[in-house]
Amino acid sequence: MKNFWLSLALALVSIVAGCAHTPPPPPSRAPLSADAVAQQYQAITPSLVAIQYVWESELGRHEIIGAGIVVGDDGLVMTSLGLLGQIPDEQMKDFKIIVPSDSGDPQELDAVFQGRDERTELAFVKTRDPQKWKSIKFIEQPPQVGDYVYSVGLMPKDAGYKSYFMSGIVATTLRGELPQIVVSGSLAAVDSPVFNAQGDAIGIVSFAPGQGLLLNNPTDSLSAVTNPPRLFTPTRFFQQSFSDLPTPENPVRIPWLGAMQLTGLTKDVAEYNNLKDQPAVQVGEVIHDTPADQAGLKQGDIIVKVNGAPLERGDQPEELPMILHRKLMRMKVGDQVVLSVLRHRGQPLEEIKITLAEQPPRPMTAKRYYADDLGFGVRDSVFIDTYARHLATDAKGVIVSVLRPQGSAESGGLRLGDMIQRMNGEVVGDVVDFQKSYEQLRKDKPKESVVLVVLREGREDTIRIEPPQ
Repeated sequence: MKNFWLSLALALVSIVAGCAHTPPPPPSRAPLSADAVAQQYQAITPSLVAIQYVWESELGRHEIIGAGIVVGDDGLVMTSLGLLGQIPDEQMKDFKIIVPSDSGDPQELDAVFQGRDERTELAFVKTRDPQKWKSIKFIEQPPQVGDYVYSVGLMPKDAGYKSYFMSGIVATTLRGELPQIVVSGSLAAVDSPVFNAQGDAIGIVSFAPGQGLLLNNPTDSLSAVTNPPRLFTPTRFFQQSFSDLPTPENPVRIPWLGAMQLTGLTKDVAEYNNLKDQPAVQVGEVIHDTPADQAGLKQGDIIVKVNGAPLERGDQPEELPMILHRKLMRMKVGDQVVLSVLRHRGQPLEEIKITLAEQPPRPMTAKRYYADDLGFGVRDSVFIDTYARHLATDAKGVIVSVLRPQGSAESGGLRLGDMIQRMNGEVVGDVVDFQKSYEQLRKDKPKESVVLVVLREGREDTIRIEPPQ
């Protein structure tokens, strides 16, 4: 017995001694040490670049520069879709990727625009020649309230694209069409990567009112430092892009239902329809001969489920239509989706199977023509133009897309958004038709005025434009 107690005592001493020499694990929510901050800063900086392109519009050339994140070792870079705005694809020229340097001038590499991804609000550019870069790999790891997060971003061109480090603490998560995480403290500029304490990339800094996207805006060069962002978008929102990247040969095809004017049900309306605590969206209009129309979806139907799953909840009912829209956008053209809809109060839900079609062409992809002598440009009419004017989808006409300030067209009363239907008595079909007729008219009668019949605010107007003498 004596030997037993002696052995036990020695074992306990050994355990205590071992514990004394093993440091306790660091708290999971402790801020990074100064050395860890420096290491993270140095590790991330090589993966931050700038994207530059020229917007060659009818009215001149404009250089645009924004932040980019290297996401492919071969030279693939992503940026915010907001950097492109609604600029037509054909007007974006001379893409370059700018690699900052602490020891010399930034390096400019020729690049190719890969495409837009409206599903995730991202755009992609790739160096023309393959690279061997260190890319950032984003993972889905939702942070918790109280976690420290860090970001490294680029300062503007005037500051030499210098990278800088910012930190914050997760304050809350917002629901809505674009999930966002709020931090107390500060984050780096819009489109900067966000990391956790383990160095994992878990999101990108979101655009918000008051935040700039450009790195070459002389009137707003340091707003990200003096008024730092406090919102970031978690990886789950944009990770789909990495598995289905757009390329010049294969742009992202966005699926479409053909249901318009969707509204989220308010609390009172939901309770009236026995849908308490169930997010739901009501259909305002179904476009003729679209997938929704062909499948039997009706005006007034209330969508409660998609493929058997309840709709995601937003913070406000107004967010529900866009949440549903985003969900459908992430599917594929040709996919079949099952909508569970309430058609009559108190009745069981009805299931409607819809095969998704491709979204109609958008204004930024439409063909364009510029009448230089009169100072106005037109583009092809697309679905959104005919829908807004309550016209048949095959209605003829072109849309006024640009006006030169103080030009003949503006002086004659032409307005942006006018739909030109006739020119000097002849019906205008599309941009090709318009260009052919216009150039022939100017060739035969260069001094004759141009008379346009336009559709404006639901009525026809006649515009007479005198050529410059």
